[in-house]
Amino acid sequence: MKILLTTPGGNIGRRVLWELLAPEFSVRVIARDAAELPEEIREQVEIVCGSADDAGTLRRALEGVEALFWCVPPAPAQETSMRGHYERFARAACQAIRQAGTSRVVSISAGGKGFARNAGLISGLHAMEDTLNESGAAIRHLRCAPFMEDLLRQLEQIRQDGILSYPMPGNIQIPMAAVRDIAEVALRFLARRTWKGIEGVAVHGPADLTYDQTAAIMQQVLARPIRYREIPSDDYVQTLVSSGASVQYARSVAEMFAELARGIMRAEPRTVQSTTRTTLAAWVENELLPLVEPLTTRSEIEAACACEV
Repeated sequence: MKILLTTPGGNIGRRVLWELLAPEFSVRVIARDAAELPEEIREQVEIVCGSADDAGTLRRALEGVEALFWCVPPAPAQETSMRGHYERFARAACQAIRQAGTSRVVSISAGGKGFARNAGLISGLHAMEDTLNESGAAIRHLRCAPFMEDLLRQLEQIRQDGILSYPMPGNIQIPMAAVRDIAEVALRFLARRTWKGIEGVAVHGPADLTYDQTAAIMQQVLARPIRYREIPSDDYVQTLVSSGASVQYARSVAEMFAELARGIMRAEPRTVQSTTRTTLAAWVENELLPLVEPLTTRSEIEAACACEV
């Protein structure tokens, strides 16, 4: 089976890629720069250099492909239209998939479909779904809960001040999921030829947790004081702008948290099938604890924070 992967170096994409390096799969990837992939990977996959928002590049990459793993790279902080970012990639994909006659697509989306209003990147992903649905392919949209890995963006503040902060109340439950588990769900669909039609697939972490509870779990596992602090939305926007983000980008992130606080993740009810296995405590121990040790360098922190949304 030949499978095409976009964002092969992303948090989810690289995990999917490693699992597909098996005799029963032939893997092709789209990458802006082949050198970004580990040498041992480059020797085992076919690389198409370019960007997945270019319909011509994507059309060539889809030649002879049975299934596409579709994940839009995160918008740069200077982006002025979050929705426009995701729609640009989706339009290119829709055109290329239709022309190539690709059978199946597994896309990384977000929970809250049908509930979210102006929810920044979440609304962008939902617009992406609607565009891809016109491609003629069978599709499984993985409607993921917020990633545990998003917490790494607060790594330096957690290490220095013992504070986790977002522009939303600390008592709102969110079913955060680990990207390794999201990758496992994607792999299950990529490896099967039997499914048809277009469906959304909920992907939840094992528990619905508030940020107050998240901070308490961090404190227990990290063995250092950690507390959650709600930050006013305007202050959060100003902090992002001060760090180089566009005003539009910063506002879209704040709008996403406002919608999360409104409970949009309830759009996809939790089921046994939607519930993944990695607990937040296990994730903190395996992923966060090594990074909060005193010898962690700024370069290591920045590398860890290059998270895929």
